[in-house]
Amino acid sequence: MIEGKLHHLSAGGLFNGLVLLIDDETKTYWDHITGEAVHGPLKGKCLDAWPVDMTTVAAALETDPEITLARRPVHGFARFFGFLHRNAFRHGGFLPPRFRGTMGPEDKRLERMTHGLGVVVGDEARFFPMEDIQGGISLDWGGRRMELTISGQNKVPAAAWEDGERPFQLFTRWYGFSYTYPGCAIWDGGG
Repeated sequence: MIEGKLHHLSAGGLFNGLVLLIDDETKTYWDHITGEAVHGPLKGKCLDAWPVDMTTVAAALETDPEITLARRPVHGFARFFGFLHRNAFRHGGFLPPRFRGTMGPEDKRLERMTHGLGVVVGDEARFFPMEDIQGGISLDWGGRRMELTISGQNKVPAAAWEDGERPFQLFTRWYGFSYTYPGCAIWDGGG
């Protein structure tokens, strides 16, 4: 909500190969990761943003056998994105030409489709490639101890502070994280 008003969001377009959301009320376009209004009457405003945990049904049931699972039919644009997502993971990743056509100059420090975990703490963003997380990572960040691991059940990396609290994090491809957080750090194996 912005200024006490409810906004209904849906996929409105692409920019830098990432989905932009649009709200029905003002036709403002929003960055789906940061919650920032990037174009339209509310440009510069920001919605609260939360990370989305990616998991599987089996992993969710292992964590909480009493969990209630809900599923709703998927149509249109959402079905297309589901297809792209499944095939990108299965085949090492690809971006359709229309996605690539929305992309500006890329950060070439890593291959575009490198999979990893992006972590944001305050104003600092850091990308951890999947291959580096395989054996687990333990590091000090801003005076706190953080652990990065990959779940055995769902194969998804996660970061948590020593006390169990979780920083803002995204299981993503390099291109998406580097466009969202330009100039971000890349894990170099240091603590």
